[in-house]
Amino acid sequence: MAAQFGGLATAGTVDVFSSAGTGTNNMGGTNFAINPVPAWATPPAGSAWISYNPNTGCVTPPSGPCGSGIDQPPAWTSGPATATFYQTFTISDSLDSGFITIWADDTAAAYIDTGTVTSGDGSTSVYGGYAWPANFILGTNCANGPIGCLQNNGYAFDVSIPTGTYTLVMDGYQLLSSTPFGVMYNGVLTDTPEPASYILLGLGLAGLGILAKRRDAHKTRPTA
Repeated sequence: MAAQFGGLATAGTVDVFSSAGTGTNNMGGTNFAINPVPAWATPPAGSAWISYNPNTGCVTPPSGPCGSGIDQPPAWTSGPATATFYQTFTISDSLDSGFITIWADDTAAAYIDTGTVTSGDGSTSVYGGYAWPANFILGTNCANGPIGCLQNNGYAFDVSIPTGTYTLVMDGYQLLSSTPFGVMYNGVLTDTPEPASYILLGLGLAGLGILAKRRDAHKTRPTA
């Protein structure tokens, strides 16, 4: 069975989901679910928009749109990211593959690193080239393309990784001051048989075919 963090485990799967209380961040440690802006991507099953503070999301008056909140961060101009988020997961199968999709408002850089990572920006120990830069060009609501906040501008890592422990690291950037800020990610990695397993499966099916042909030939053999 493949171990996992951030979702429900089933045999041969690893769920990498953003949700309250799972993963950590460099702004206080605890990840909180936040109220998403209506235009943001709809959270897939099991996931939620998260932040380091429960009040960085949409501040919704009883009869109005999202407003500015005192806990929403100032605009990033240079230096470290507004906040960095960490989600560690473990692969116990020989090889797991699938997609991990990341969204952010306003944008984020994302990495998959080896081991358990709880500090730093993730760029120093990238595993297998799994890295995606932040997009600092603003569009409607957030970045104008991946990694952004809208349904069609998340970024999907096409992941194929062997046994081991890894950390998804996301450097989130707030480009407009005092507006909603958060990240979201969702991925399911499943056990992928090695080539040798496919060969053995093929040989087994071929053997069954030969036995079936012999059985049919025996049934149709004329009797003396």
